[in-house]
Amino acid sequence: MGGETGKTSSWYKGRLDGKNLADVLSAWGFAPTVTSRDFRLDVDGRWPGSPAAVGLKRFSGSMDAALRTGQFVEVEGSAQALRVFGLLNFNSIGRRLRLDFSDLFDKGLAYDRVKGLLVASSGVYVTREPITVTGPSSNFELDGTLDMVRDRVDADLQVSLPVTNNLPLAALIVGAPAVGGALFLVDRLIGDRVSRFASVHYRVEGPWKEPRITFVKPFEKSR
Repeated sequence: MGGETGKTSSWYKGRLDGKNLADVLSAWGFAPTVTSRDFRLDVDGRWPGSPAAVGLKRFSGSMDAALRTGQFVEVEGSAQALRVFGLLNFNSIGRRLRLDFSDLFDKGLAYDRVKGLLVASSGVYVTREPITVTGPSSNFELDGTLDMVRDRVDADLQVSLPVTNNLPLAALIVGAPAVGGALFLVDRLIGDRVSRFASVHYRVEGPWKEPRITFVKPFEKSR
């Protein structure tokens, strides 16, 4: 702890790592909304007041996070738990964009890897490195500002996913998740090759619990 006379501030620099993040969330009294095979969080920052006064809205510094092989799951209180790590609820965003095929297999959004580097100033977080969610059927990349004080987000979201010869990109944009997911699954089962990957660019703005997501533009890239 330190600071000017009459003012107290606290700082911390260290690493938190472990296996299943859901166990840590439960131990801290949060809903276990994120599972993982392993995770790491490097923190270097300070906040006004005593160590007990730490909070995302008071934090200034950096957070560098990485998770491997898990799932964002829906449970009661999930939005609050995700706020701990400054992450948007990718599960609800994916469904809102009609690009999440994971509901064909289980409730939630599976991922292979999550990573991101955030730099904060008094509760306003900027992505020094984009928050990326790499999954078996879709990839998300979020780049922008997360304002924990005002509970707002201003960011660009890019979603990439495989597109089969039977499913045009336009169908994904206007929304055909069940059809798209079924065709993708059939292609995987019968061995047909996915012809390309498509990326779609969105703007994400407003209250981050229920952000306004605006379509910007699509583009396709070869596999």
